Amino acid sequence: MRFFDNSSINRLYLHSGLQSFAFNGGAVFSYVYLLKAGIANYLVFFTIAAVILLRLALRRVLLPIVRRIGLRNGLILGTLIDASSFLLLGQVHGPGAWLLVYMLLSSCGTAFYWTCYHASVTRLGDVEHRGAQVSAREAIFAITGIIAPLFGGFMLTLFGPVYAFASTALIYALAAVPMLGAPRMVVEREAQLSRDAKVFAGGLAFSDGLVAAAVNFGWRIVLFQTLGESFKDYGGALAVAGLAGAVVGLVGGRLIDLGHHKRSVQIGLAFMICTILAETIGYASPWSAIAANMIGAVAGPIYMSAIMAPLYNVGQSSACAFRFNVVAENGFDCGAGFGALAAGVLTWAGFGYSWLLMMGLFGCLGVHLVLRNKDRNGLRVAT
Repeated sequence: MRFFDNSSINRLYLHSGLQSFAFNGGAVFSYVYLLKAGIANYLVFFTIAAVILLRLALRRVLLPIVRRIGLRNGLILGTLIDASSFLLLGQVHGPGAWLLVYMLLSSCGTAFYWTCYHASVTRLGDVEHRGAQVSAREAIFAITGIIAPLFGGFMLTLFGPVYAFASTALIYALAAVPMLGAPRMVVEREAQLSRDAKVFAGGLAFSDGLVAAAVNFGWRIVLFQTLGESFKDYGGALAVAGLAGAVVGLVGGRLIDLGHHKRSVQIGLAFMICTILAETIGYASPWSAIAANMIGAVAGPIYMSAIMAPLYNVGQSSACAFRFNVVAENGFDCGAGFGALAAGVLTWAGFGYSWLLMMGLFGCLGVHLVLRNKDRNGLRVAT
């Protein structure tokens, strides 16, 4: 495929492979580990909300720092800060100082990392191959999702959290190495985003944040509890789902590049809605929960390719890719943070998990409305 001719994107692929291995082998266990550490489920949701919403404040200091050091160095810095947070996570054995310091480092690292990462993809990607490039990343994420959860579950079961999360930190830190040779990517000193670009970025990301609060953060906790809070069984369920996701990892993006963006969005949203309904109905039984998790793994790559390709293309044509992604990340954090906060309240009040999972449907509706209205705003979102 011609999009492999882009050497800068290839570096991002290698970086993403290492980062996603660390994520699927460590980060997906982070919040379920807090349950095993003796923290109540509703407090875990409040912890997730606090980490996400704190990023809104921390991101305000991003612009002057990244403008001085460049996007590449901002991405490397975020990678190393986020990696260091896992060294602290293994020390958490309940509410206390270790948990607070972990939350602060995790929030700071992810605020830097994801903003600079998405801005880098926006700047370095090719519009004509955007869908394929995004779906290739999703395929890489799905492939590491087969092996890494087994590794993470094995490490936690046999060696405990200190060594398990230390190995996550090491792999995560190594993910910074491929980016050392990437372009520095200077951030524009003065740039003003159009109102339409801000509304599109914030609205799409906010809606996706609601989806993430349900099918990512919420569902992982629900699945872990359904599987008896076993790291081994949880890792195995994620690995099986990763195999299913890897099979369809390149499909969604190719539909976009062939001019079928609208169809790919419809397919991605349909799969995501089916995932939410399957999780809502099947979470109480281990076998039905595993089946729902596999549906989610198939839906994820198609859904993400359908929404991220237009987001990146609008960002590339905007006045400043970095500022555009700051708006998008703030929107995501508002949606995901609100969703996690609502999940904590619902769980504390004794409502069943079905209620917090169904929140994802509102996110799907929001994604549909924002992308449906994109042409009305005159935004270039796909080739």
